[in-house]
Amino acid sequence: MSVPTDPPTTAPETPETAAAALDPLLAELERKRGVDPVVVAPDAVDRARDTIDATIASLKLTPQEEQAMASELGQLRDLARKLDQSTVEIVAFGMVSRGKSSVLNALLGRDLFEVGAVHGTTVRRSSQEWADAASDGEGFDGARLVLVDTPGIDEVGGEIREVQAREAARRADIVLFVVSGDMQRGEIDALAELRRLQKPILLVFNQIDRYPDADRREIHAKLEDERVKGLIRPEDIVLCAARPDPVQVKVRLPDGSTKTVWERPEPVIEPLKARILDVLESEGKALVALNTLLLAGDLHAEILDRKVRIRDEAADRLIWNFALAKGAAVALNPIPVADLAGGLAVDVGMILALSKVYGIPLSRPAAVRLVRDMMFALGAMGLVQVATRLVGSGVRASLAGLTIMTGGLAGPLAAIGYGAVGVTQAAAAASTSYVLGQGAGTYLRQGCQWGPNGVKTVIQQLLAQAKADSVVDRLRDDLKNRLKQS
Repeated sequence: MSVPTDPPTTAPETPETAAAALDPLLAELERKRGVDPVVVAPDAVDRARDTIDATIASLKLTPQEEQAMASELGQLRDLARKLDQSTVEIVAFGMVSRGKSSVLNALLGRDLFEVGAVHGTTVRRSSQEWADAASDGEGFDGARLVLVDTPGIDEVGGEIREVQAREAARRADIVLFVVSGDMQRGEIDALAELRRLQKPILLVFNQIDRYPDADRREIHAKLEDERVKGLIRPEDIVLCAARPDPVQVKVRLPDGSTKTVWERPEPVIEPLKARILDVLESEGKALVALNTLLLAGDLHAEILDRKVRIRDEAADRLIWNFALAKGAAVALNPIPVADLAGGLAVDVGMILALSKVYGIPLSRPAAVRLVRDMMFALGAMGLVQVATRLVGSGVRASLAGLTIMTGGLAGPLAAIGYGAVGVTQAAAAASTSYVLGQGAGTYLRQGCQWGPNGVKTVIQQLLAQAKADSVVDRLRDDLKNRLKQS
């Protein structure tokens, strides 16, 4: 059974519709990812930028909601700036002591990321711009490349740092998954998890200088054929020695004599640099557009989910207060017809207020029809409430008359009876109002629709839930406290 109402001015957004808002360009980019070379329309980044602007504009948040979700909105705007600047984030990820910081320093050509012998030297996300990466014209023309270092994901007691590392990887455009030998089970699991993020991953086999040639070839083959088969393409497994161990060398002194000193060889990093630039050249714009939209989709869903929770919490408070107000009015009003009319006015007012909470305004006639149809759906509960209030109000009127006829002698006894009947009626009225409010909230959240099960099923489910949650008892207790204060 549907309720004829004024059509909503805007359909309610839900986390499920977040992806749909980004679908056209996102679907195009996902289809083209992995194609070599990636053919992406030259306006892909501009279209992604427009999509994010439209996403922000479509949120339609209240000032209070904007304040509550300032962090998420800031992240969305940061993504827009990232597109404006063609920023590509290249994130080093992996377990501790694999040489992630050293790999990034070798790419930069100078030591800007902290390295050391201490287990887990990197304790927070840090970044540096890789300004001279594409000085020879290779890579993504006009891109701003940023290298990002992260804490190790397996440090004992470093759970917060692991969360930071995983979040950095989620935001990355390219992930450098750094290992220093054959992979452990935890590394393989982490790699599989990252693969689900739909972004390029280069497996960087670092510290190759520590292995004899035969061992290095064996590990490389095992990585390619067993460990990451199906996860990483062979061409995306790159060997390097970012910070080779010092070796002994003989140095000839001015007097012709020699001495042995320890020197650190030059890093072996060019193969990795070349592979990064190849990826950027073939799919740089697709990377920026696709990864930014994927992140925007996640943030959009988070914002909508939180928006729904904020509005649901506000609606719950409103429903509870209206139910208590209705119950208190019923308890204090001895006139049956006025009692019922006043109760209807409270329920209609509650639904009009709820429609404003959810941003779907209803007219008063539509709210009256909604109350009527929900009362029909309540069935026995609605009829019992009407009967209880009519009979109860008659009893209260009789008790009041008895007090007058006896000159006040029956006052104490009448007061006890009057109060007991009033609280009973009040609890029944408040409970009905509560269920009506929850039903109206469901209806509004679903875009002024009851869904496939119809109004009767929704209302009966809410009634059963209210009973399970002891709503009547809670309302009765709150009403007693309110009546004592009045």
